[in-house]
Amino acid sequence: MTTRKTGRFDAATAPDAEGCPARRRVLRAIVMSAAIAVTLAAPCLPTRAADAIKIGILLPLSGNFTPNGQQTLTGLKMYFDEIGNTAAGHQLDLIVEDTQGKPDVAVTKARKLVERDGAQVLTGVVSSGEALAVNDYSRESKVPLVLSGDAGVDELTIPGPLANPYLVRTSQNGRTVAAAAADWAYKKGWRKVATIGSDYAGGVDTIFAFAQSFCQLGGQVVQEQWPPIGTSDFGPYLTNLDRKADGLVAFSPGADGLRLGRQYSEFGLNGKLTVLDIFGTIVYEPNLPQLGDATLGMYSSLFYSPWLKTPENERFVEEFRKQMGTLPSNEGPNGYVGAHAIVDAITAVNGDLTDTMKFMAALKAVKFSSPKGNISLDKYGQVIQSMYIREVEKIDGQLGNVPIATYRDLDQFWPYTDTEFLSFKYDYKELKDSLTDCGKLLAKK
Repeated sequence: MTTRKTGRFDAATAPDAEGCPARRRVLRAIVMSAAIAVTLAAPCLPTRAADAIKIGILLPLSGNFTPNGQQTLTGLKMYFDEIGNTAAGHQLDLIVEDTQGKPDVAVTKARKLVERDGAQVLTGVVSSGEALAVNDYSRESKVPLVLSGDAGVDELTIPGPLANPYLVRTSQNGRTVAAAAADWAYKKGWRKVATIGSDYAGGVDTIFAFAQSFCQLGGQVVQEQWPPIGTSDFGPYLTNLDRKADGLVAFSPGADGLRLGRQYSEFGLNGKLTVLDIFGTIVYEPNLPQLGDATLGMYSSLFYSPWLKTPENERFVEEFRKQMGTLPSNEGPNGYVGAHAIVDAITAVNGDLTDTMKFMAALKAVKFSSPKGNISLDKYGQVIQSMYIREVEKIDGQLGNVPIATYRDLDQFWPYTDTEFLSFKYDYKELKDSLTDCGKLLAKK
């Protein structure tokens, strides 16, 4: 799907009676015959292609991550619509591509957006696998990449071989949400946990981050299981679940979260082994009406809740519900914040993106309030934001993830400094299937 949105009126159909130049008639013929884009502009203002800033949006609008992509896209468009699809006097031309949740497709679409469509900024990206692939392309082509989707694989924003001076992430990372969950679980009295995590980069990274932080506090993962993305039958994993654990720590994004939540109830595990759902993948807002009261008492960790009582969030939730007919989960606010950061940076450089590093510096300098809370970025380009522990409760007959604890303004290395974090010997790629070994998780170089 490709759309280009920049304003309210169609330059090709603006009436000649308003005195627009005759070349508008030529433009109308060209656009109608091409039938591949809608370019909108104010009537009677001459428009040149060079005036528009083109923003390429990469999101999965089909496949397992479709709900995540749709919510992110809604959030992005909400902010761009709020500011009239203009920044620093330039029209903003949004070009949307469906990545299908596949890394190879994501790279192909990124190339198309930049090399054929002329996109000057790329944003979106939900899957960590896609992010790793598109990151390589961004670095090679020197095109700014603003990760505003779920992609949270940590190594993209820490010093190392994947570091990319053309990337910032305004959405999330895997380890901070997991580290907050580990801290809360330990304080709750949990000492031994079982884990179920989707078997891909983001899943392993997230569960690894929980395990490492939990070990640091004195807890331990006693069982790890890795169902592949797209698992339809979680029966073998649930049958094998260690019932002696203090709780189940889960990460199962996309449609898998709904299936895991439904089968968890069918296996009669509700109330027997408490769930701590990192990123709220089971208790994802659109899932709650389908899973019903079986979710009551489930905990989750995330950097957002639609039940946050702030003016920014209440306004956002009201408009989001009008557009999608459901409460937002984290993807909607992520998209909204990503668009906000892009617009603020464009404004800071007065619409001139020719100096790419100046634009990247402007992105790293953004600071604003948002539906998620206060937003800023660290020197590596990773968002600094608050984390929330939520519990599913019923509010006026509606199930919701209600915040019960807040960790304010956490950076990506919390509770460590960057130097302390970088001194660990192993990362998630080396310790999958070894997360029960605290010695390895905490080993130093």
